[in-house]
Amino acid sequence: MSASSKRPPVDPLFQFLLSTMGGVFVFLFFVAREYLRGLGWLLGSWDPNMGHATEDELISKANRSALLIAAVLLAWAFMGPSPYRHNWEIEVMGIGAGMLLAYVVIIRLAASRVKRLLG
Repeated sequence: MSASSKRPPVDPLFQFLLSTMGGVFVFLFFVAREYLRGLGWLLGSWDPNMGHATEDELISKANRSALLIAAVLLAWAFMGPSPYRHNWEIEVMGIGAGMLLAYVVIIRLAASRVKRLLG
């Protein structure tokens, strides 16, 4: 491989931020897949439960999605380094951080709505 064909590695901070955004979007896709499939969320009013009937259903779907993504990330981390990606462990940590960020926001907002409804 010639020196001109080698691409410079991506800045690790930029790689972490991109994978964090990817983790947020992947988690939101798993939680609200049916709701996001239609364009009602974009053109109409926003449903805070993201298509789920109750906050409890939203929280249980978020829990299942977080466990599934965490299991996939653990498997990816145990598989070891990839010869095709530089700093692959930063991507695993970024996707995990993005998933955790979206999970905390969804759970916190749903729990506060339940608390407000119950008085």
